[in-house]
Amino acid sequence: MIRRSCFLLSLLQAVMSGQWSADTPRDVTAQNGLCARIPCHYRYLSTLKDKSRTGIWFNKNTNKKDSVAFHSRNSSRESTKFRHRTRLSGVLKDNDCSLVIDNVTQQDAGLYYFRVKFGGRNNYSYPNVTRLHVTDFRDKPTIFPAEMVAGQPVTVTCIFNTTCDGTTPTLTWVTPADEPTSASHSVTQRADTLTYTSVLSLTPALKHHGQNLTCRVRYPTVSSEQILTMTVQYAPQNLSITSPNNVNNSWVSIKEGNSAAILCSVQSFPASNLTWRHLGVTQNTTRSSNELWMEFPRLTRQDAGVYQCVAENEHGTVERDVTLTVEYPPQNLSITFHEDANSSRVIVKEGNSAAILCSVQSFPASNLTWRHLGVTLNTTRSSNELWMEFPQLTRQDAGVYQCVAENEHGTAERDVTLTVEYAPEISWDSGCTRTPESVTCVCAARYNPPGELTWHLPLAGNQTRGRLHTWQVASGHLVNGSLTLRRGDGGEGMMAVCSVRNRHGEAMFTVYLSMEGKSFSIWIAVLLTAGIILIAELAGLFIYKCIQRREDVTTEKASGNQDTNVIYCPHSAINQSAGSGEDGPAPEELRGGGESGEGEERAVVYANLRELPSSGDTVHSGEGVEYAELWFQSKQGEGEG
Repeated sequence: MIRRSCFLLSLLQAVMSGQWSADTPRDVTAQNGLCARIPCHYRYLSTLKDKSRTGIWFNKNTNKKDSVAFHSRNSSRESTKFRHRTRLSGVLKDNDCSLVIDNVTQQDAGLYYFRVKFGGRNNYSYPNVTRLHVTDFRDKPTIFPAEMVAGQPVTVTCIFNTTCDGTTPTLTWVTPADEPTSASHSVTQRADTLTYTSVLSLTPALKHHGQNLTCRVRYPTVSSEQILTMTVQYAPQNLSITSPNNVNNSWVSIKEGNSAAILCSVQSFPASNLTWRHLGVTQNTTRSSNELWMEFPRLTRQDAGVYQCVAENEHGTVERDVTLTVEYPPQNLSITFHEDANSSRVIVKEGNSAAILCSVQSFPASNLTWRHLGVTLNTTRSSNELWMEFPQLTRQDAGVYQCVAENEHGTAERDVTLTVEYAPEISWDSGCTRTPESVTCVCAARYNPPGELTWHLPLAGNQTRGRLHTWQVASGHLVNGSLTLRRGDGGEGMMAVCSVRNRHGEAMFTVYLSMEGKSFSIWIAVLLTAGIILIAELAGLFIYKCIQRREDVTTEKASGNQDTNVIYCPHSAINQSAGSGEDGPAPEELRGGGESGEGEERAVVYANLRELPSSGDTVHSGEGVEYAELWFQSKQGEGEG
């Protein structure tokens, strides 16, 4: 009978246990600082449906004394560490026994089970045990980036999802310190998930590119954050041009023949399309890159010029110029006179002004110097042009001049010959000499350029019967013409004119061809009758007149024509001078025609005016005369002198 009763009791318990059951997970994991939720749905006897009940969650301890984690009727019976932190997420009457533990800590980890009480004998502890695991807080908010353009307002959204509905998290923003911000907040729920949302409004600037926006979620004991690096789109700016050869004030200077590389870089987002241009022609280009090189394997002078780098993206365009200069030594040195370029010879008339330009091609600009006979005339620094000026040219300015150009890469020079031209000038070497057989007159002149020397004789027909001879020698700027008349030639007593002509003018020299003089017997008789006193007076008068004539000659300026001076003096004066017994040469007698009528005799005096400077150079027309050499000679008859 007892055995049968035990069997029936066990069978009854089996039937009852099928009605008392619960669905709980074996393991639940919660993050430190958040909440832990143990899902639970229980079943019981249907006859107890309308009965009041009490739900209790226990935490199994290692000391075998379970502590109350939750008590639906009397929270004072809850363990101190769980008090005010536990609750049911559902309703017991609806068979929902899910437990929520807020602000979970590592001390909350362990085993949990559920017990329900209906009163009397209808109490049941469900054997299902759930192990709670507590990990570090790892949930973070999420930032949804938005396209940012400098200067344009934008909104950025941050959300945080959680299944804990006990403690409400706080969402905050950390932005650049100088950016005023405003944010709106909201909470939505879908099933067991709560979504916390914060929307930030701001106006990004270029300076914010690359800075951080931070969305932070905070619980009482833990917090986490998400960082967004701001990518602010903006038009290209801060375009720069650099080179290993250095860029100075937007220009690059490189020696000819060397290689060169120039880098164009810009700041922009998104990256720009870069282009190098020269004279309107695209050299090279790249897309979506903020850097572009331009390379020259071997520079020539033709590569010099202005280059533009252009950067462009969807927000704007910017460009910058760089001047590439190619350095080289002085070349193509030229000398220009008036409009005649590359002159090697400059011809200017004496007395005129002249300006000669020396120019050169070089970079950097050359130091230019004019030199003459090894002496520096003028110079200029860092200039590819230099003038040499002559306000009034003289023939002493003629000669070879050198222009020298020099910079740090080399030197070039060139010569120019300056020629000074002038009209013919009769030289003081001109004059006549007589021998017993002939008279010879020499016409000497200086001129530049060479011209023509011509003798003019007022003779008709062949009056000289072949006895008049001329010859001419030209050497450099000097020409000598000679006229010889032999005795017995019909041209005696005539005047001969030597003319020398070039493109600048003409000079003439007049001589009197005389082989013999007239008889002076009448003059001798007169002089003997007049006596010693008259002779002395006439001699004194002659000397005075000759000295006065010399002074007049020295003060005259040359007019291009120069005549030999022929002075007629009384025969007595000549005798007085020639017969004084003084030693000295007596030149040949020249005879001239009388001016006072037949029978009047005059002695011919030939004056060759000369200057004897210390240098011994020939004296030119118009210059001062130190003294005059005078030769006197008279004849009583043939054979007398």
